[in-house]
Formats: sequence, structure tokens, C-alpha cells
Amino acid sequence: MVEIERWEGAWLARENSWTLVYGRRKTGKTFLLKRNVRWEVYYTVGRSGFGILETRSGERSVVSYKEGLEAVLDTVRRGGTAVLDEFQRSPEWTWDLISTVKDEGGGRLILCGSSLGVATRVYDRRSSLLGILAPFKVDIASPSDTIASLSKHLPARPSLLWSILARDPWLLGLIKPGKNPFDELVARLPTLIPSAAGLVGEVFREEERELTRLYDATLRVLAQGYWTSGAIAQKLYEAGLLERPEASAVTGVLDQLSKMGLVERVKLWKTRHARVYYRHRSSLLSILMYVEERYPDETPPANTLPSLLGLEAQFFVGELLAEVKGLSRAYTVAREGDIDVVLMRGDTPVIGYEVKLGSISSAEAKRATDRIKGLGIPKTGLVSLTDEPDGLADEVVGPDELFRLANAFSRKRLSSLYVNRLEGDN
Repeated sequence: MVEIERWEGAWLARENSWTLVYGRRKTGKTFLLKRNVRWEVYYTVGRSGFGILETRSGERSVVSYKEGLEAVLDTVRRGGTAVLDEFQRSPEWTWDLISTVKDEGGGRLILCGSSLGVATRVYDRRSSLLGILAPFKVDIASPSDTIASLSKHLPARPSLLWSILARDPWLLGLIKPGKNPFDELVARLPTLIPSAAGLVGEVFREEERELTRLYDATLRVLAQGYWTSGAIAQKLYEAGLLERPEASAVTGVLDQLSKMGLVERVKLWKTRHARVYYRHRSSLLSILMYVEERYPDETPPANTLPSLLGLEAQFFVGELLAEVKGLSRAYTVAREGDIDVVLMRGDTPVIGYEVKLGSISSAEAKRATDRIKGLGIPKTGLVSLTDEPDGLADEVVGPDELFRLANAFSRKRLSSLYVNRLEGDN
């Protein structure tokens, strides 16, 4: 199986503090902990009052929560490292017991929760665990780490295309990237679509919420390309799921989905009547939900997936360039035409980019750079995932350069974290 080497794993390996690892389900938290942390005991809390206890020697057994918790805390008291996974399932009455161990030994405890809600509860001012755990959120994999890992198996352009999807690491458990991603996705839709639906259901279950028709419909409306709270509210009203077609009626739902890690809020710059662009955090989930909704009983037309991936590429490239340059990203929707990526330093635009999955002609380049300059952005950029663009822009980036930037940044960050870890060990 292809694996993504992630900066989060290096960070977890380096740290010695008590830590709460949390995030949306299926983002790779358990994989990162098992592969990167030198634990002696690993207990995964089940839903039935029992769970799986693992030891570094390879022993594995099903034991009660009480036995599992005792094994974890005894290990910490002796100075070892222990992990309590699916911590959101632990009864809160045990939190006081866990907190007392902090002063009883020199070991390290890592709590891991597949829920954003568990972090809210742990860091509540009334929580007995407040102040003793460093928070560490695990999101989907970063663009640079995903590209760098896939680059060990694929040339530049295929690794870029697959990385847009494989940031959601559960995909790599079902598919080995290699073939054209469009053909591979179409062939695997019967497996992938139920997996996506199951993932969303798991997220809601771990957040102790019901996946209602309203939440489900909101995710599907987002996948269809509606991005303002007003437009989303209108569609939900037409479906009979809201009493009034007003933005305020759906803002709370979108905020909750954002907290769950299913939706992201992209900042808008110089966009009339809107400050936030709502979209799926996962490009993979967005594409699968779109196909399920539009083509429930048929194979989508050949141009469907390239078109969908083209839109997702804009946000992917924006996040990658922001990561590499140490800037924040924004998006612009204007009557003159959209600007796919605006990199910002604070509230000030630094550079705007036109991003295309395919080639950018000289005429397209001229229109894009004129549009970027016309909005007062100091520098212009052109990015193509197919070949180096034509045109006079301040930055011209083809697939090979994106490939190079991602690999260099990922290596530098991982190297820095591992060096710090070795210095800490000394």
C-alpha cells in the first residue's frame, strides 16, 4: 500500500508532552500514532465497554475498558508511553482518574479522539483535563506531503492529480495510484460511493449527532457547487428542509459541519456580498457526492471527473502555494472573472494565480494576468498541471515546478522535525 509520510508523524515522534490528538474520522490519526510513537501500550476503546489492548511486544487482546485504562495508566506511572485511542468513548467520570496520573510518574499519555467535539469538552473550563494536554489536530494530509510521498511511485503530473484525491488517506487503502485517476475512479465508483457515505455517517456518530436529512442535503448541495450560505439556504428551502430561504437559517449547520472537519471556509477577497466561500474540505468526498447525486444509476459522462477535478485543483494548488510561501490563501469571485488563488499577507494581497488542470494558451494567459492586475494585485502567476504555461506573468509554474516545490518543502519540514527530535533525545 502507498503511504503518505506526514509532518504530523514527525511531530508526534518528537514530542514528549501529554497530548490530545483529535480530528475528523479517517484522517490517519491511528496510523500516525502506531507508526511514529514509541508506545508500550495502545488501548482502543470500543463502543460495547470492551476494547483492544496492544503491547509493543505484539500481544493483542480484547479486554474491558477498566482493564485497558488500568494498563494505560500503569504504563505512564512507570515512565512509559501509552495511547488511549477513541478517547471520545471514555466515560467522563474517568477523566479525574486520568488527570491524577500526571503527577505520579514521568511517562507520556496520548489521548486520541475521532471527534472535534472531544476537544471542546477536554478544554472546557470545567474539565479536569484542562491544562495538562497539548492539543494536536490531525486534518487531511498536507498537499506537499501527499505529493512528495506519491512522487516516489509516480511521475510529476500523475502524482499531482492523485494527490488532490489521496489527501484523504482512506482512499489509499482501496486504490493503488498508478493509472489515470479519472478511469480508476469511474471503475471504483460502486465501492467508493458507499465508503464515502459510510465515512460521513461515522463522523456524525462519533460526534454524537444524528445525520439528519438537513445535514446530508447540505453536504450534497455543497458538492453541486453552491457556495454561499444564501444560495445553499435557497436550495434547502426548495427541498422543504428549511422554513425560510435565508442565509441565517443555514449558517449554524455550515458552522457545525466546519467544526466536524467536513466543510471548510475559504476567505474571499474583493467579492461582492460574500466574505466566505463554503466548500467540502475533502475533494474526494465532494466529487463522490456530486456523482452520486447527479448520476445515481449510470456512469458519468467522460468529461465529468476532469471538470470536477479541475475545480478542486484550484483550491489544492492554492493551499500548496500558501504552504510553501508561508502566506494565507483567498479566492475571488468577480464580474470580471474569478481569481483562482490570491495569496495574502494579513489583509494585503501579494500575488494572484490562474490555475488550470490543462494547458493555458497565450490568450488565456493575457486575459488572466490583465484581470489580476485590474483588481490591484501586485504580482501575477500562471499554474498548469499539464505543461509550463505561455504568457508574461511574474510567476509561471508547470507540473515539474509544482512537483519540485512540494518535494523541497516537505523534505525541509520533515528534516527539521526529525533533527529536533534527535537533539531532544540527546
